[in-house]
Amino acid sequence: MFARRDVLRGTTVALAASAAGCSAIPFLGNQPMEFEATPGTVPASAREDTGYEENGVAENVIERTFEVGGQSQDVIVTNWQAKFDKAIDVSEVADVPVEQSARAASFTVLSTPQVTVLGQNFNPIEGMDSSQLAGRVGDNFESVANLEQVGEDGVLVAGTETTAGEFSADAQLSGAPVDVELGLHITEAVEVGEDFVVTVGAYPRKVQDVERENVFSMMEAVEHQE
Repeated sequence: MFARRDVLRGTTVALAASAAGCSAIPFLGNQPMEFEATPGTVPASAREDTGYEENGVAENVIERTFEVGGQSQDVIVTNWQAKFDKAIDVSEVADVPVEQSARAASFTVLSTPQVTVLGQNFNPIEGMDSSQLAGRVGDNFESVANLEQVGEDGVLVAGTETTAGEFSADAQLSGAPVDVELGLHITEAVEVGEDFVVTVGAYPRKVQDVERENVFSMMEAVEHQE
């Protein structure tokens, strides 16, 4: 894993928080408006050849109160994050003879609700491209620096064609004082039922030949119950 904060955990929390920044939501009274996503996942059968294991499915609840002209409206947004990771030998990714492993390859599926009110959608993730999503990653990690886009690819996520931005960054492994170059892939949101789904994959660049293929394999295997 990466030092101080896990890259994928922070990414999805940052994106989830942005989904609640919806100041245009109309005021409908004293009762809170609630929006909850359905969790997405990558089935075990699709991960069998990748070596990734499920590391938990967690909800992320964000509450906001908006006030305009003396009126207030509480909004509760529940997002879901399915997390997967994989152990990699540190000696494979760093020029040091360290005989230990770190769960340094990660993949996350974020499901966030559309937040549709009176026919209008107020979830800003819908309109973000991969570079904008990645910018929120850079803003939220002290241990990730020099984030730079190096390419993009088309990919199917939950059966819908989207763009996966590819980024490079400098990071540090936790549990071992080792600096690595990080490969990062972030897909633009796809609409699935009443939710938006975003995927994020990260791994040390030195294992790119294997892990890049694994990340895209899991992107294409994402399942989400509509």
